[in-house]
Order: sequence, then C-alpha cells, then structure tokens
Amino acid sequence: MHIEAELDDVHAERLLALQQRLQRPLSEVVADILTQAIDASILAPENEGQKMLNIFAEEGLIGCLHGNGNLSVDYKQHLWGND
Repeated sequence: MHIEAELDDVHAERLLALQQRLQRPLSEVVADILTQAIDASILAPENEGQKMLNIFAEEGLIGCLHGNGNLSVDYKQHLWGND
C-alpha cells in the first residue's frame, strides 16, 4: 500500500532522527510505529479498578480470606460483633 503524508517540521525531524538512530529504511520505521499504535488502541485502557485488581492478584491478596462472601453486607458484624 502506498501512503503519502505531510508532516510538520517537528514531526518530520523526529521521524528522520529515529530512522537514523535505528539505521533502518523509513518505510520499516513507519510500519513499526503504525503497528505499535494500532496494537495499543486495540487493547482496552486499564482503569484504576483493574490496576488495583491486578496488583492485588500479583501480591496474592485475591482469595486469601476465608468467609461466607457477604462481607460487603455484614462487615460490621465481623468487625465489631454487632448484629
């Protein structure tokens, strides 16, 4: 596929600097950049709740407590022994 793009001076300089640093053809550099951008947009961004869940799972905190599973409803009874 042939794609033609017009870049401003800043982006053109950055792209050429990247190409020179990688010492690869410009078409390969652009293809890699597009692949990374497309892959990143396909993955759903992780929200704060998902981040915390992942951290808890990594640390072994998920499933480490035993109980009836109604702690969100009757936590006061478990904490203070009230009915």
